[in-house]
Amino acid sequence: MLRCLEVQQFALVEQLQLEFDEGLNLLTGETGSGKSILVDALSLLLGEKAHATMIRTGSEKAVVTGLFQLSEPAGLRSRLDAAGLNQAGDELVIKREIALSGKGRAFVNDQLVSVGFLKEIARYLADIHGQNEQQTLAQSDSQLAFVDTLADVDPLAAEVRVRHEAWQAVLQQMAFLRNSAQERLRNIDWLRFQLDEIDKVRLKDPEEDLSLAAEQALLANADRLFQVSNQAYAALYEDENSAAATLKQAQRQIEELRRMDPRCAALFDQLQSARIAVDDVALSMREYASHVEANPKRLEWIEGRLAEFQRLKRKYGNTVKEILAFRERAARDLTSLLASNENLAQLEKDRLTAAGRYREAAQRLSEKRKLAARVLEKTVAKELAQLAMQRCRFQVAFAEAGPESQADQGQPAPWETASGLDQVEFLLSPNAGEDLKPLVKIASGGEVSRIMLALKSVRTLDGCGKCLVFDEVDAGIGGQTADVVGQKLKRLSQKDQVICVTHLPQIASYADRHYLIEKRVERGRTLTRVALLQHEARVQEIARMISGERKTESVVKHAAEMLKASSR
Repeated sequence: MLRCLEVQQFALVEQLQLEFDEGLNLLTGETGSGKSILVDALSLLLGEKAHATMIRTGSEKAVVTGLFQLSEPAGLRSRLDAAGLNQAGDELVIKREIALSGKGRAFVNDQLVSVGFLKEIARYLADIHGQNEQQTLAQSDSQLAFVDTLADVDPLAAEVRVRHEAWQAVLQQMAFLRNSAQERLRNIDWLRFQLDEIDKVRLKDPEEDLSLAAEQALLANADRLFQVSNQAYAALYEDENSAAATLKQAQRQIEELRRMDPRCAALFDQLQSARIAVDDVALSMREYASHVEANPKRLEWIEGRLAEFQRLKRKYGNTVKEILAFRERAARDLTSLLASNENLAQLEKDRLTAAGRYREAAQRLSEKRKLAARVLEKTVAKELAQLAMQRCRFQVAFAEAGPESQADQGQPAPWETASGLDQVEFLLSPNAGEDLKPLVKIASGGEVSRIMLALKSVRTLDGCGKCLVFDEVDAGIGGQTADVVGQKLKRLSQKDQVICVTHLPQIASYADRHYLIEKRVERGRTLTRVALLQHEARVQEIARMISGERKTESVVKHAAEMLKASSR
């Protein structure tokens, strides 16, 4: 459950701190006041993508911090332990920073983590249900993922995916080897030509091009190197006014000073060290000059060798190392082509084995999905009954597999995919006597909202006692339906903490804690402020939600009666 949410320099929020409690926490306010900003901030703590545009104008960074209280932290604790994060007690602090540079950081209990890790642990902390999910869950892939979540088949689904990839890999190898005989011979000739062209250059050292380029630079500048090193030697030691001669003369003068003033002894020693250093450098320059050798033949050979490298690089890689890697791949492909007949026989066996292993795992996955689907149908029916849709029928339909004639024993049929054998579709009949239709074709916005709430309620029945966030799930409804949705949210909040953004007074009246979101202009800047409303302030806010700014005495009285009725 979310205990505290602190937001700094985020969108229209300069700084605010919200403390939430158990039960139903409602956020209301005028359109555009920033209600969804707080949901967006919470989404960041759950690993959603951040953008620099989220930072408040004039600020360098935005910071969102959340304090979560864990009711059953065993599953989360194992994830934290696996990541090397120690979790003591039942409180968890998550912090997310967004910088203008585009770089951000995430922390769990003050330890740096990846955003991906936040997504991994999000399932233990909160579920956010927004309006956009009505479109997402209308898609077949999302519906299948929904069933998989309820069936708890993640390990088996991963196994099916891996086995499908192995099957496809065998098929790709076979396709490569099954080129026409003419194409196969062309490939063999071409690979042999490439290998011969590379082998003629006799490449051995992956770094040879670098070492030869360095040697080429020395040989090409041999005359200048000899001249400069001799000039340096002369300036340091050989010339009449060399550094060594000058230092020797200075040393004699300081020797005379030392005899007259013992305090100059240290200066004499320092100068002696300098003379020794200069002599050493001068001798090194003479030694260097003696080894500088102009070798036109060696230079010509190196340039020719580098030209061969450059020719190969234009075809096979940017470095000798890459050329050698290309040669290794070409040799492997040539060996495979030359042995294609033998390989094809073995691959045919591998294909049948891979297909059998995939189908065995996929069948097990399909059976688990169908069991979970039957449970889902019954549970959703109960949820819809609580939402005044007692006559609504809900069914999870599985697409029928095609005839056996469409499936080769070793080739995947169209329905044999990396996600398994199944395609599902949620079908609904909102009213008695009507045919079941796909969820996406349900016309009534109110019906869609209640159905989505029922589905989301089912998905959250996992006993984790986490935070459920509903961002205007009441879109498209009103009147008695809105009151029914409010009752449902209230019942949900008896088991899980619920945070709901709403614009309907019927729902707001059921709140255990009611927050008002307001947008104000202070010192020329637009700010979002949040206030926890007590009884009288709640009456006024619900009255505003009923009639807008034209609040009459009868409207205020009606608002008070709504609060009183919802508290029973």
